[in-house]
Amino acid sequence: MLALVLVGACTDDFEEINRDPNNPTEVPTSYLLTHAQRGLKNIFNTNGSLYAQLWAETQYTNTSRYETPDSDFSQYYRGSQPNTGTSLGGLSDLQEIIRLNTDEETMTEVQSFGSNSNQIAVARILKAWTFHQLTDIWGDIPYSEALQGREIFLPIYDHQKDIYPDLIKELDEATAQINTAETGVVGDVIYGGNMAKWKLFAQSLKMRIGMRMSAVAPEQAQAAITSALGSGVFTSNDDNAIFANLADAANDNTYFQHFLTRTDYAISNELEDYMSGNSDPRLPIYASPTGGTLAAYAKDASTDLAIAGMPYGVSAADAGSITNASISFPGATVRSATSPSLIMTYPEVLFIQAEAAARGWVGGNAQELYEQAIRASMEFWDAQAASTDFDAIYKEDIGEAVSGVKTSLQAQIAPEEIAAYLTQPGVAFNQATALQQIGEQKWVALYMQGLQAWAEWRRTGYPELAPAPAAVEGRAIPRRRAYAQIESDLNKANYDEAVARLSEGNTMESRMWWDVEN
Repeated sequence: MLALVLVGACTDDFEEINRDPNNPTEVPTSYLLTHAQRGLKNIFNTNGSLYAQLWAETQYTNTSRYETPDSDFSQYYRGSQPNTGTSLGGLSDLQEIIRLNTDEETMTEVQSFGSNSNQIAVARILKAWTFHQLTDIWGDIPYSEALQGREIFLPIYDHQKDIYPDLIKELDEATAQINTAETGVVGDVIYGGNMAKWKLFAQSLKMRIGMRMSAVAPEQAQAAITSALGSGVFTSNDDNAIFANLADAANDNTYFQHFLTRTDYAISNELEDYMSGNSDPRLPIYASPTGGTLAAYAKDASTDLAIAGMPYGVSAADAGSITNASISFPGATVRSATSPSLIMTYPEVLFIQAEAAARGWVGGNAQELYEQAIRASMEFWDAQAASTDFDAIYKEDIGEAVSGVKTSLQAQIAPEEIAAYLTQPGVAFNQATALQQIGEQKWVALYMQGLQAWAEWRRTGYPELAPAPAAVEGRAIPRRRAYAQIESDLNKANYDEAVARLSEGNTMESRMWWDVEN
């Protein structure tokens, strides 16, 4: 009898006792949305900034010399990964949000985190945004058969030329699915559940995708841009899609943590030369003063704060001979704890409109749109600088108190400075060189959106960048990242088929569908 009692007692609440509270089997959709946004906010930003020569490496110059051809895209397909120490992943979380809001057994329960249609729409928009970035890094990728779990273990690699039109379809359907009269989504760090803003972002993103096709499918590109403008896109910096980082260590800006202990990245000499040559007032925001002049300024406020770019793509030995005190790291405004991660901004929308107008695809004055884009970029960065504590960040750089840098560098970019910039010989609009000027100024404005800057360079050829002088095996600037070996190991048949479609095989030199000679 005692044994029977003990056996019975051992089975009471067995499931509850053996449930790990740190690894839940059911997660609120609000948590899934926050995690996905957090995990996907900086896709390829560092590598893109290096390939686009916005940044340069200061000691380990492997990436800017194109040493490693391949990279694993599977990390972005994953969902929440508790206790792994990584914040990457997110596509599976977005797919789970869609499933929970369409399954009759769960859709009522999850309505406390926003209406079903609005949750699904936001997840679809973020999926489109993510897949667009992934295909622009690798080319053909798992898409139509991806995220099917045990239903499809070995997804095909869809052609990029098929992915692009489907992304536009997804964005249009998601835009139509949004109901601003219903409850907005919960857990949304980007827009705080403002569904009207999500509509604007979806259509602005459609413009980006459309313009990316300009060289290979101009009619499709024009149709996408015209349709987006008719549906409504960003009309001010208040509409920007931005992930707001927080001051606490678990949710702060990635680059704040990096520069607390490392000094791997500096502003490149290519970007610094271009901005200095045009007297660009954004330069003191994009880049910090050199450590040497900053230390001198801390002792004597009459010292000029100099900015100097790091030579791009040099050998590790040459990089090691250049002292940290003689170069400029990214500015305090982009590496403070609360510096936001940029998803898409109004200046980019204006540059797309300017290019479309210059091509004759849409109405409007190309020059006016071009100048509005530059003005919007300067106003955006000026507003970011206004909330930056320069003194605190630069104290970390030189190890001693700095007073007055905040006042010195935080001066507002005045309207007359913008007006003067627009008259600079290298900036003043010229219809004969409109596409080049738009491309170059867009490159500058896409600072801290490295992947987009790299993609636009590949599409337009502007600015005219030379390969790293110490490039490994004399390689050219990468046109894509190669697939990782794990894809060949786990999904060989589909991997082989995708590689066979590449002009130069699974290398960084192979061009993707929209990337043609320019």
